[in-house]
Amino acid sequence: MKFHSMIKKGHLPTMIMMVLAMTILSSCELIDPSEVRNPQVTDESLIGQAGSLQAALQGVRNEFTNVTENIAYFTDVVSDNYDNVATFISPSADNPRAITYSDLTLPGVYTPPQNLRAYATFAIEKVAPGDPDQTGAAARIGELRFYRGMATLMLGENFAFAPLAEDASPSTSAEIIDAAIPDLSAALSSGPATIRTAAQFALARAYHARGNKAQAVSAATAALGLSATYVFSASFDAQTNTNSAWTFAVARALNDIQPLARLDYLDPKYTDATGISPIAVLKAEEMFLIQAEAAISDNNLAGARTQMKNAITLALSTTGGRTVVNFRDVDPRTNRARTDATLVKADADAPARAGLVRARGGATIPIKQISNTSISEADVDLLVTVAEHLSMLHLLRQEIFFLEGRRMSDLGIRLPVPTRELETNPTMSKTGPGSLVVVPAYIPNGSEMDNFTLAGTTATILHNMNKVLANNKVARFTIP
Repeated sequence: MKFHSMIKKGHLPTMIMMVLAMTILSSCELIDPSEVRNPQVTDESLIGQAGSLQAALQGVRNEFTNVTENIAYFTDVVSDNYDNVATFISPSADNPRAITYSDLTLPGVYTPPQNLRAYATFAIEKVAPGDPDQTGAAARIGELRFYRGMATLMLGENFAFAPLAEDASPSTSAEIIDAAIPDLSAALSSGPATIRTAAQFALARAYHARGNKAQAVSAATAALGLSATYVFSASFDAQTNTNSAWTFAVARALNDIQPLARLDYLDPKYTDATGISPIAVLKAEEMFLIQAEAAISDNNLAGARTQMKNAITLALSTTGGRTVVNFRDVDPRTNRARTDATLVKADADAPARAGLVRARGGATIPIKQISNTSISEADVDLLVTVAEHLSMLHLLRQEIFFLEGRRMSDLGIRLPVPTRELETNPTMSKTGPGSLVVVPAYIPNGSEMDNFTLAGTTATILHNMNKVLANNKVARFTIP
């Protein structure tokens, strides 16, 4: 995981221009402003150069990748998806209520989206007007607004409070997500064609996150009309930026995370030996699941089943890069389920299921790219009650968005902002909004979400969190 320091207040424009200059001069990944190696570059020396807007856009694209990987890895460890066995991140990640603003890993999750928002804003307001070459400028600004909107959306999905401007009072999670929508809407109308499609999918995600059922369903329907197999990913390259999730889940060099037993078949999701497997950010499966949740909310259970089946069919397909690769996994899975003979129980009352655990320790295993699920259409046909439908919906979201940074938010957990923001923002304090982690009462104590017992060839998970969510009617839309 890459960790970043907050940009020093009062030096944002200069720091951003340094970063953009480095992008122009070296075409490298957008780097942490605290690590810029060219102090001779000033605002004046860059603003007004031909091509500066395109360079700024490329820098923002690179920072978007950084935002995505940091949120994907850390928040999945906070959730029940992964157990932090031995890594350099805080052990509090497995015990959500123990996460505090002083946790040294928080800046790695909080700072990148704030940096991206600042970079994009400066590019739009300062770099774009000064670029002598205005060819395609409107589309580039539309794309910059897309990335700023996505950074804002991810910030709102994962933090209870955060300021949206330097020294501003903290906004609530809902207010932050609301702030993302105008940028995404602007990208939909003015971005290049590929970004317009992405913006339509992102709007559905944003409206869903806000609990706006009518708008979410409308946006999801429009998105599927553009592409029913869509995937938009954050991309990596072996030279300047590799996928950190690969480092922890595949290379496991001095770092080790292990999946929940019922999710073992999904791990490791990112298998490219050079660490450049992309991370999906927007995909069509979510549109079907938004429609399924809306149907459950309307007590239209038959309609919900249809939409869940649509998501399953797509997740199991090989369209849009959803291919299967063979991966030789040398991970010993010490003290964990590690053979394909293992049966898994979602909790003590659940039936034992086969096929969820793969053989490890040098065996070659099939790994589905982008999306996968253990659920069949026949499983969906067995659903009867509203609670059963909602539990299945949460399980599908957990499996299909595995290691994409979505589960912690679905669980209702929201992070505090890190110490530096609280100490340097005059409108915030260590006892005020944003200083505490938000963990709903239904989340088990300690690290119990990750706990299981292994008896012979049967692994029994302590808490079926999807059932817990369903029993507490946890959803973005009102559940009957």
